Amino acid sequence: MSPAPAPRPALAVPSVPRSYVRYLQAKLLEAEAGLTAMNEKYDRTKARFDRCYARRGISPETDIVNYINAKSINPELKFWYGKVEHFQREVAAYGAALTGLDAARRLLGDDGYRVQEHGRPRNRRALNRAG
Repeated sequence: MSPAPAPRPALAVPSVPRSYVRYLQAKLLEAEAGLTAMNEKYDRTKARFDRCYARRGISPETDIVNYINAKSINPELKFWYGKVEHFQREVAAYGAALTGLDAARRLLGDDGYRVQEHGRPRNRRALNRAG
């Protein structure tokens, strides 16, 4: 019978500087504010576009093909929608970074996650067994 493996030393939980977390939080708030502003500008521009084309008898309800064509070639709508997409990506990126840092902190700080002292389960069924 082989001797039991020596207990593994506890993993050190890496520390993320609070200043970095505050930086990410501030950037997230900036991105959210930018997204709100760009959404408002896009909505105003699209409303103006819709009114202009409705006067010509072109709307999604009356002439969807010409409406979509006109909308796709309108440079102002493209510009503001591009800004909306930019801020959506920023919100997603900063939000994901903060979520990932929080998940890593919880995961690494939780003793239940570490490998048990008696070693890893030997088969797949042991991994799925409720402990």
